[in-house]
Amino acid sequence: MVPFGDLTKYAPPNWLYTSGKSNRYNPAGVNCVYFGETREVVQAEYDGMWQGLAGENQPVTNYFAAVDLRRVLDLTDAATLKALNMDEKDLFKNWRRAKRPTQTQLLGQAVEETGLFSAIRYPSKAASVRKQQGVNFVIFQKCVQSPDSVSILGPSKKPLQKWP
Repeated sequence: MVPFGDLTKYAPPNWLYTSGKSNRYNPAGVNCVYFGETREVVQAEYDGMWQGLAGENQPVTNYFAAVDLRRVLDLTDAATLKALNMDEKDLFKNWRRAKRPTQTQLLGQAVEETGLFSAIRYPSKAASVRKQQGVNFVIFQKCVQSPDSVSILGPSKKPLQKWP
Protein backbone atom coordinates (compact mmCIF):
# COMPACT_ATOMS: atom_id res chain seq x y z
CA MET A 1 0.00 0.00 0.00
CA VAL A 2 1.53 3.28 -1.11
CA PRO A 3 0.20 6.79 -1.59
CA PHE A 4 -1.25 7.04 -5.10
CA GLY A 5 0.67 10.27 -5.75
CA ASP A 6 4.00 8.59 -4.98
CA LEU A 7 3.26 5.75 -7.37
CA THR A 8 2.24 8.05 -10.23
CA LYS A 9 5.48 10.07 -10.07
CA TYR A 10 6.94 7.56 -12.52
CA ALA A 11 5.69 6.49 -15.92
CA PRO A 12 5.37 3.57 -15.98
CA PRO A 13 4.87 3.17 -12.22
CA ASN A 14 7.90 1.83 -10.36
CA TRP A 15 6.23 -0.84 -8.24
CA LEU A 16 9.54 -1.93 -6.71
CA TYR A 17 10.81 1.58 -5.97
CA THR A 18 13.68 1.77 -3.52
CA SER A 19 14.46 5.18 -2.08
CA GLY A 20 17.66 4.20 -0.30
CA LYS A 21 16.37 6.11 2.75
CA SER A 22 16.74 4.56 6.18
CA ASN A 23 13.94 2.48 7.64
CA ARG A 24 13.50 -0.12 10.39
CA TYR A 25 15.76 -2.75 8.73
CA ASN A 26 18.03 -0.66 6.54
CA PRO A 27 20.33 2.28 7.04
CA ALA A 28 20.52 4.95 4.32
CA GLY A 29 22.01 3.64 1.08
CA VAL A 30 20.60 0.11 1.32
CA ASN A 31 17.99 -0.52 -1.39
CA CYS A 32 15.08 -2.66 -0.31
CA VAL A 33 11.29 -2.91 -0.36
CA TYR A 34 8.94 -3.64 2.52
CA PHE A 35 5.85 -5.85 2.23
CA GLY A 36 3.25 -7.03 4.72
CA GLU A 37 2.25 -10.68 4.71
CA THR A 38 -1.50 -9.93 4.68
CA ARG A 39 -3.86 -7.07 3.80
CA GLU A 40 -4.59 -6.53 7.48
CA VAL A 41 -0.91 -6.14 8.35
CA VAL A 42 -0.35 -3.74 5.45
CA GLN A 43 -3.34 -1.64 6.54
CA ALA A 44 -2.09 -1.53 10.14
CA GLU A 45 1.40 -0.49 9.01
CA TYR A 46 0.06 2.18 6.66
CA ASP A 47 -2.37 3.58 9.22
CA GLY A 48 0.34 3.70 11.87
CA MET A 49 2.72 5.53 9.56
CA TRP A 50 0.23 8.22 8.48
CA GLN A 51 -1.96 8.61 11.59
CA GLY A 52 -2.40 12.27 12.48
CA LEU A 53 -0.46 13.56 9.47
CA ALA A 54 -1.76 15.73 6.63
CA GLY A 55 -1.66 12.80 4.19
CA GLU A 56 -3.68 10.48 6.41
CA ASN A 57 -6.67 10.43 4.05
CA GLN A 58 -4.86 10.61 0.71
CA PRO A 59 -5.70 8.13 -2.05
CA VAL A 60 -3.69 4.92 -1.86
CA THR A 61 -2.84 2.05 -4.16
CA ASN A 62 -2.78 -1.57 -3.01
CA TYR A 63 -0.76 -4.07 -4.96
CA PHE A 64 0.49 -7.58 -4.46
CA ALA A 65 3.67 -9.51 -5.07
CA ALA A 66 4.43 -13.15 -5.75
CA VAL A 67 7.62 -13.81 -3.81
CA ASP A 68 9.87 -16.86 -4.21
CA LEU A 69 12.85 -16.56 -1.88
CA ARG A 70 14.92 -19.48 -0.61
CA ARG A 71 17.05 -17.57 1.90
CA VAL A 72 15.00 -15.59 4.43
CA LEU A 73 16.23 -14.63 7.89
CA ASP A 74 13.20 -15.30 10.10
CA LEU A 75 13.09 -13.02 13.14
CA THR A 76 9.71 -14.44 14.17
CA ASP A 77 11.59 -17.59 15.21
CA ALA A 78 12.73 -17.58 18.86
CA ALA A 79 15.80 -19.70 18.08
CA THR A 80 16.94 -17.22 15.42
CA LEU A 81 16.54 -14.30 17.83
CA LYS A 82 18.49 -16.19 20.48
CA ALA A 83 21.30 -16.96 18.01
CA LEU A 84 21.48 -13.25 17.14
CA ASN A 85 21.40 -12.29 20.86
CA MET A 86 18.23 -10.25 20.24
CA ASP A 87 14.73 -10.19 21.63
CA GLU A 88 11.41 -8.76 20.47
CA LYS A 89 12.10 -5.44 22.25
CA ASP A 90 15.18 -4.99 20.05
CA LEU A 91 13.02 -5.42 16.96
CA PHE A 92 10.61 -2.64 17.99
CA LYS A 93 13.05 0.06 19.11
CA ASN A 94 12.44 3.50 17.63
CA TRP A 95 14.75 3.87 14.63
CA ARG A 96 13.44 7.29 13.57
CA ARG A 97 14.97 9.15 16.50
CA ALA A 98 18.17 7.12 16.76
CA LYS A 99 21.40 9.11 16.55
CA ARG A 100 23.25 6.17 15.00
CA PRO A 101 22.15 3.03 13.14
CA THR A 102 20.02 0.72 15.26
CA GLN A 103 20.64 -2.98 15.80
CA THR A 104 17.96 -3.85 13.23
CA GLN A 105 19.40 -1.43 10.67
CA LEU A 106 22.86 -2.93 11.15
CA LEU A 107 21.36 -6.39 10.74
CA GLY A 108 19.78 -5.34 7.44
CA GLN A 109 23.06 -3.83 6.30
CA ALA A 110 24.84 -7.11 7.12
CA VAL A 111 22.21 -9.08 5.18
CA GLU A 112 22.72 -6.89 2.14
CA GLU A 113 26.52 -6.84 2.35
CA THR A 114 26.96 -10.59 2.87
CA GLY A 115 24.24 -11.71 0.47
CA LEU A 116 23.54 -14.70 2.74
CA PHE A 117 19.84 -13.88 2.75
CA SER A 118 17.48 -12.21 0.29
CA ALA A 119 15.07 -10.94 2.92
CA ILE A 120 14.23 -10.58 6.59
CA ARG A 121 10.89 -11.77 7.96
CA TYR A 122 9.95 -9.90 11.12
CA PRO A 123 6.97 -9.26 13.42
CA SER A 124 4.79 -6.24 12.67
CA LYS A 125 4.91 -3.59 15.37
CA ALA A 126 1.76 -1.96 13.96
CA ALA A 127 -0.16 -5.23 14.20
CA SER A 128 1.06 -5.80 17.77
CA VAL A 129 -0.19 -2.32 18.74
CA ARG A 130 -3.63 -3.48 17.54
CA LYS A 131 -3.23 -6.68 19.62
CA GLN A 132 -2.94 -8.74 16.44
CA GLN A 133 -0.33 -11.11 15.08
CA GLY A 134 1.34 -9.93 11.89
CA VAL A 135 4.46 -10.34 9.81
CA ASN A 136 6.39 -8.11 7.42
CA PHE A 137 9.21 -8.72 4.99
CA VAL A 138 12.06 -6.48 3.91
CA ILE A 139 13.54 -7.68 0.62
CA PHE A 140 17.01 -6.53 -0.41
CA GLN A 141 17.25 -5.71 -4.11
CA LYS A 142 20.93 -6.61 -4.48
CA CYS A 143 20.37 -10.01 -2.83
CA VAL A 144 17.50 -11.26 -5.00
CA GLN A 145 19.32 -13.53 -7.44
CA SER A 146 17.83 -16.12 -9.80
CA PRO A 147 16.13 -18.52 -9.16
CA ASP A 148 14.71 -16.27 -6.39
CA SER A 149 12.24 -13.65 -7.57
CA VAL A 150 9.85 -10.89 -6.58
CA SER A 151 7.07 -10.27 -9.11
CA ILE A 152 4.42 -7.59 -8.91
CA LEU A 153 1.13 -9.17 -9.90
CA GLY A 154 -0.95 -7.65 -12.67
CA PRO A 155 -4.03 -8.51 -14.75
CA SER A 156 -2.19 -11.11 -16.84
CA LYS A 157 0.45 -13.79 -16.28
CA LYS A 158 3.13 -11.23 -17.17
CA PRO A 159 4.27 -9.40 -14.00
CA LEU A 160 4.11 -5.61 -13.90
CA GLN A 161 7.69 -5.58 -12.59
CA LYS A 162 10.16 -8.21 -11.40
CA TRP A 163 13.45 -8.73 -9.55
CA PRO A 164 15.92 -9.94 -10.76
